[in-house]
Amino acid sequence: MVQLFRARGQQKQPQSEQPLATRVLPETSWVIEEMPSGIPPEDSVVVTISRQFGSGGSEVGRITAQKSGLNYIDREIIDEVARRLGVEAEQVAHQDEQTSGTVGHILEAMQLGNPFVVNYSTLYGQGKELSQTKEAAYFHLTQKVVLELATEGNVVIVGRGAQFLLHNMPRTMHIYIFAPLDFRIENIMKSHKLDHAHAADLIEQRDHEHDMYLRYYYGADGHDPGLYHLLINTSLYSFELAADLIRQALPLAKKIG
Repeated sequence: MVQLFRARGQQKQPQSEQPLATRVLPETSWVIEEMPSGIPPEDSVVVTISRQFGSGGSEVGRITAQKSGLNYIDREIIDEVARRLGVEAEQVAHQDEQTSGTVGHILEAMQLGNPFVVNYSTLYGQGKELSQTKEAAYFHLTQKVVLELATEGNVVIVGRGAQFLLHNMPRTMHIYIFAPLDFRIENIMKSHKLDHAHAADLIEQRDHEHDMYLRYYYGADGHDPGLYHLLINTSLYSFELAADLIRQALPLAKKIG
């Protein structure tokens, strides 16, 4: 899996406890198959990064991976899911769980300018509601890709509900990156070239969409501190220092069982 991502242009960024049960929609029954364990090999680690929009969580994850010799996986998950569904990856490379609008239209952007709808209806028939079938396929494949990556180990996985899917997995450390609203607004104003009002509106929209995604699929919004081993407020620490805090915790992550 990681080798596949590298081959497609990504540069390398130097059964004990049972996982928390996840909600799988009834529509996924047509794709029932054995899923990867999600358990990384001995002497390897998995780091999941959950983040508030505008908190810099993706940047912190990227720096952590670069400095620790781990593989950084974020939107590459979307590319891989798109590839397996026969969708032009360029059409969905910018999509993630925070840009879906509503769960019922999670693949809306994937329908634009590509033959996804036609291909999918041909493969799976018209008997089911197409939007539900697409959504189920997307979710199922996203879970599978995340589990495959975790099973290989030595990876930083950003988002996609990994804190739920890989809950209580050995050698797997869950991080939550957050910041006060004013700090996040300032970040979004700079990164997206927006004024204060539009930055605030975008944050509110993305926060809502992200929470709805997690509630719909996993039954919780991900704000429970008990889901995580380390919570970092990036208004108090630079991204570099936040990444260093995670790096210092990596030896302990290998002892998580």
